[in-house]
Amino acid sequence: MGTYTELIFGARLKDETPKKVINSIKKLLGEEVSNAELDENFPSKCSYLIGCSAYFGVSDPVNKFYYDSGWVLSLRFNTKNYDNEIEFFLEWIKPYIYYASGERNMYAIVISEYCTEPTIYYLNEEK
Repeated sequence: MGTYTELIFGARLKDETPKKVINSIKKLLGEEVSNAELDENFPSKCSYLIGCSAYFGVSDPVNKFYYDSGWVLSLRFNTKNYDNEIEFFLEWIKPYIYYASGERNMYAIVISEYCTEPTIYYLNEEK
C-alpha cells in the first residue's frame, strides 16, 4: 500500500549527462516533454517528484533544476512511496551525479513514516 516517504536530494550532475536524462528530470518535475526525448531507462514508475502531504513538516515541495556551469538538482518533497519509486529514482540518477555534499558526497536523505532513522545515500563508500 505504500508509506508516506520524504526525500531530500541535492547534487550537481556530470557535464556529460545525456540530454535525454535532463529531459526526463524535467518531465518528473512537471514540464511537458515528449516521450521520444526521454531516457530509455526513464523511471516511468516515478510519476513525479513534486508531491507533498501534511504528514511531514514540509508541506510545500522544493524542486529546483537549473543550469549554473552544470545542471543542479535540489528536491525536497514527500509522497506515498507505493512501489519504491523514490529508491528507483535514486538508483537511476546516481550514475549521473558529479558531486554532492561533504567528503562522502551525500546526495539524498530518505525517511518514511515508520522509520526511526533516515537512510542516507552517499556516492563514496564509508572510509
